Amino acid sequence: MVIDSAKGMKKVLKFMIGLLVNVCILFVLVKIFSFSYEFAYEVFATTCKDAGDSKVVVVEVLPDETLMDICESLDEAGVIKNKYAFMIKVRMGEYAPKIAPGTYEVAPSYTNKKIIEVLTGESQTAKK
Repeated sequence: MVIDSAKGMKKVLKFMIGLLVNVCILFVLVKIFSFSYEFAYEVFATTCKDAGDSKVVVVEVLPDETLMDICESLDEAGVIKNKYAFMIKVRMGEYAPKIAPGTYEVAPSYTNKKIIEVLTGESQTAKK
């Protein structure tokens, strides 16, 4: 009888550990999916960091800066949500070679598309 009790307890313990592992795996998968969805949304959608913040920030693009440096400057200035998503958006649209050195005025209320227009000189708000 004691042996049956030990075997039963062992089965219950194995079941509980398996259940715990499955719940952890499910949690990780949901987190990965959520992050992937948000990242893809930032890349493909026309979003802004803060629609209510119209404070204009001056960002300077130097002649020897890489696209990553420009994205970091925009991120530090607080005008984009995710520098990696913005960089992918610029590369996918093949705007990187069009970004000219200069001083630009951008705001957190600008959409990613508007910021790209400013940096490429396609907008009237660009200051060179």
